Amino acid sequence: MLSINTYAQERAQQLFNHYKSGLFQIQIIELGSGNKSAIGSGFGINESGLIASNYHVVSDYVQYPDKYRIQYLSATGMEGELTLQDFDVVNDLAILQLGEIPKQYLPFNLASNLPEQGVPIYSLGNPHDLGMIVVPGTFNGLKKTSFYQRIHFTGSINPGMSGGPVVNANGEVVGVNVATAGNQIGFLIPLEKLKSLLDRVDGQVRKNEFKLKIENQLIANQQKLVSALLNREWNKSKLGNALVPDSVAEFISCWGDSNAEDKKAQYLSVENRCRLGEQIYINRQFQTGAVEMEFEWLQSDVFGQHKFYTFFSDRVVGAGPGNPSNKDDVTNYQCQNEAHENANGVHSKTILCLRAYKHYSSLYDVLFIAATLDYEQAGLITHFTLSGVTKASAQAFTGKFLEATSWQ
Repeated sequence: MLSINTYAQERAQQLFNHYKSGLFQIQIIELGSGNKSAIGSGFGINESGLIASNYHVVSDYVQYPDKYRIQYLSATGMEGELTLQDFDVVNDLAILQLGEIPKQYLPFNLASNLPEQGVPIYSLGNPHDLGMIVVPGTFNGLKKTSFYQRIHFTGSINPGMSGGPVVNANGEVVGVNVATAGNQIGFLIPLEKLKSLLDRVDGQVRKNEFKLKIENQLIANQQKLVSALLNREWNKSKLGNALVPDSVAEFISCWGDSNAEDKKAQYLSVENRCRLGEQIYINRQFQTGAVEMEFEWLQSDVFGQHKFYTFFSDRVVGAGPGNPSNKDDVTNYQCQNEAHENANGVHSKTILCLRAYKHYSSLYDVLFIAATLDYEQAGLITHFTLSGVTKASAQAFTGKFLEATSWQ
């Protein structure tokens, strides 16, 4: 009897041999040099030559359509042009069109449903520009702490495999390669996200509409995300003398830490950090969609009042934005300082900072920091970051955040 591993490898090879004519390397070509600037994978999804891939694979072209072009390399060595039909920046998907359909082209079929947990599935792609391969793995269901819905795949997804199909034993697509966390932990875009994008495809999207399409998709997503956070009661936990938000949503993960075991420490620091573990890729230097909340209780019986104030103030300076960006994409932060008392009697100095997105005029990154004033040798520092939100969303979230802390 064949072992499970042996069967998986043999089945993987059979699938590759059967479907390799529908697999493609996606190449982003820099027009000035004529060389590749990025590669990924893609796969045929219908007889007319529509190809699915990741948005991030073609993002250079989306951001700078006059500097790049898109082409494919088939598993049989044929090259040709691709046009961008549509994309979903939030779910990291793109739909391309073959300029000329290669001979013996065989598109993949889409599965009608997802497999059961523990069932073998197979990831296909082009890792490290080494040629098309297939990697057997296991379907482990949807990631539980995910706002954007990702399938947990136990198997290797290597650079270059992004945008390739993941299929069941019948060769039907159940997801799209998107990311890896190493150690045989990969993530896939679920089939329903691909089907939704396919339903919206209606001819080739024009170059001058790329950034507007991205902005509209980001606005719709941030409204859904912020509403999901605001329209629920936030759980709270003890932190020093305070009660602070904790596990505010199932897709927000929280961790705690303290220096309570350090006998030489001159102060007590107790921290609680909560984050959305995913961001939206815009380009190589710019991501958005971040949500993070951080709380630190500081207390010292050793410092005098003046020394503690200086120490406490220095800790406030350490807070910063939670998403990577660069000067080509965002402005500098503009900040406003205020004194605030919330409904629970917590007095704070607050700093609210916004920076605008240069190419998406309705969106901003928000950085908020507050330091309490109610104790002479103790205090609470609170901080949140939201990235890619409207001013209305920023104001609504700030209001809820300010009212979410209280003294025990």
